[in-house]
Amino acid sequence: MRGPAPKVRRRIIRDDGPDPIDIFVGRRMRERRLQQGMSQPMLGRQLGVSFQAVQKYESAAIRLSASTLYRLSELLDVPPGYFFEGYAPEPAREQTRKRDRK
Repeated sequence: MRGPAPKVRRRIIRDDGPDPIDIFVGRRMRERRLQQGMSQPMLGRQLGVSFQAVQKYESAAIRLSASTLYRLSELLDVPPGYFFEGYAPEPAREQTRKRDRK
């Protein structure tokens, strides 16, 4: 029988900075919003949040919930997976950098 699962410390933005995937998703959000010609206040109104919340999502100061990400994908006319396309986890990025240096 296995023992208890190891405890994983939850990342705290204030202490650890934003998670790299949150930064990536925020950049993809901003990129798509601008492609659609939308301002932050316009997107915020349609999403039901303030433009400050949109700014914070885009800068990864706060995280998007799954339901907000889904509504966002509908408003920006992309599938939810769009926001993750092209993301490579940290170890894969390091491998690529090391390979490129050779």
